[in-house]
Amino acid sequence: MKLPFIPKDAPFTGDQKSWLSGFLAGMQSAKAIAGSQTSVAGASTAPLLNILYGTQTGNAEALAMDAAVAARAQGFEAVVQGLDDVTIDAFSAMKRVIVTIATYGEGEMPDNAGLFWESIYSADMPRLADMQFGVLALGDTSYDEFCQAGKLLDTRLEQLGATRLIDRLDCDVDYEDIAAEWINKTIPLANSGHATLPVVEVAPQVAKSIWNRKNPYPAKVSVNRLLSGPSSGKEIRHYELDLADSGLTYETGDALNVMPVNDSVLVKNLTERLAVSPELVLKDQKKSIGELLTYQYEISTPSRNLIAAVEAQAKHEKFSHVLKTGDKEALADFLWGKDTLDLLNLNSEIVFPIDEFIALLKPLQHRAYSISSSPSKHVGSVHLTVASVRWRGEDRDHLGVCSTFLADRVTVNGTAGIFVSPNKAFRIPTDDDAPMIMVGPGTGVAPFRAFLEERQMRGAKGKNWLFFGDQTRDADFIYEQQLLEMQAVGVLSQLDLAFSRDQKDKIYVQNKMHERAVELYQWLEKGAYFYVCGDATRMAKDVDQALRDIVAVQGKLSADKATDYVNNLKREKRYLRDVY
Repeated sequence: MKLPFIPKDAPFTGDQKSWLSGFLAGMQSAKAIAGSQTSVAGASTAPLLNILYGTQTGNAEALAMDAAVAARAQGFEAVVQGLDDVTIDAFSAMKRVIVTIATYGEGEMPDNAGLFWESIYSADMPRLADMQFGVLALGDTSYDEFCQAGKLLDTRLEQLGATRLIDRLDCDVDYEDIAAEWINKTIPLANSGHATLPVVEVAPQVAKSIWNRKNPYPAKVSVNRLLSGPSSGKEIRHYELDLADSGLTYETGDALNVMPVNDSVLVKNLTERLAVSPELVLKDQKKSIGELLTYQYEISTPSRNLIAAVEAQAKHEKFSHVLKTGDKEALADFLWGKDTLDLLNLNSEIVFPIDEFIALLKPLQHRAYSISSSPSKHVGSVHLTVASVRWRGEDRDHLGVCSTFLADRVTVNGTAGIFVSPNKAFRIPTDDDAPMIMVGPGTGVAPFRAFLEERQMRGAKGKNWLFFGDQTRDADFIYEQQLLEMQAVGVLSQLDLAFSRDQKDKIYVQNKMHERAVELYQWLEKGAYFYVCGDATRMAKDVDQALRDIVAVQGKLSADKATDYVNNLKREKRYLRDVY
């Protein structure tokens, strides 16, 4: 993406101020924010450090909170805000800024940073000559646009005249230790040239759970129930995991992370292909090769380093062509459905010493799933709704790493390592009278089952409307009985169903939205919250476009004005998504 360039002497004109005023309509005034910051600074001689975050699943927010604790311990007055809570006037007045930001999808800004990015990307954005900043970027090297959101923000702030406190840090999925090191190195730099600050004891505002990625809680899987019918083209399962005396808590909207164990058949096939004994223990390792490949490394999705190393030996014309020409779509098509073993089998002459092969693998990562239960209704338990991933390719069966771990490899009353990721950006309204519109086809219904259960337990009076769909009603209407019972007792005010293959012409949730456009717009006008959960690639984009089209037609608005309307829903945090 090409960024607009702003000359160093570019004036900030009255017209530009008017443009920004329009952009900020409906948001908290910059004067109020600036005043609150002045009062904070005025009450203390401590320098102010603004810590901002752009997050999709909560990781960047958690790092921002960690940075605030560290900053306060070093004598700073730390103010933490999501990027969707920051006005441009307030941002322009900031002197010391740390931003933690995650990249979502293929190089996209996280939802709570989208409008902020649009505004600082604009050629009307004022210069930031007095700002010092540092960017901590989170990403995943499995994706082409690794840490792209952080890279774009870092470059843009430099273009606007801000000065780096320190070079940007790009973190892969195993980020905790290097992120903590960067934070501890960066914060003292924000006081460069000023008086020495006192080091003080500051306790975290919220106690962290002892259960995390490095120390997951071994939860008993007490229920593993097939939800989809015998004729379904999918295998969707309902899981219940006991929290017992773990102390783990969660809220509706949060994600549960599961640490998988790799398929033993794939481990066996890999060691045979590599001509190595699974019992072999490498130098400086405590675990055998078999144990490493089972519990510690990703062996299904090949890493970028492994892809490059295999290509160098494969002598495969098409593979080499798409990789070296940089055609991302062609490469993705070539790699589709291929795991690490498939790549090795491109050429029988491909050989790796086992230590080199291990070094090319990424650490085995947790998988995050939207929680499908209300903690108020299911005390001491957490529920998941997961589609088991299975496919046939290269003349053998392939299995999704975590979905089939839960389905096949956790025995009855066996355990799975879990921990919770809070998602404060995906919550039911605090106002129990506010209406909710939820769009969640397939397993995207998971958090909305939790939302409805929570509202039922609260006795909330607000109306609830669910758009749900899948392939066929007979085989794919998961949670049918519970949803129909909720509709019968009035918890679910409206239920619109879209089963794409029950008729000649396919019908999807966005089609149902258009059918109910008049009422949907009326709900929005009455303050309804609009939620989307599920596939980000197509469904969420189609639903977003449908929403904009409905607003334009029903509100008699131009396309630009309809976009402004939808953007205002985002500013008011009434348009919230949990997409993947």
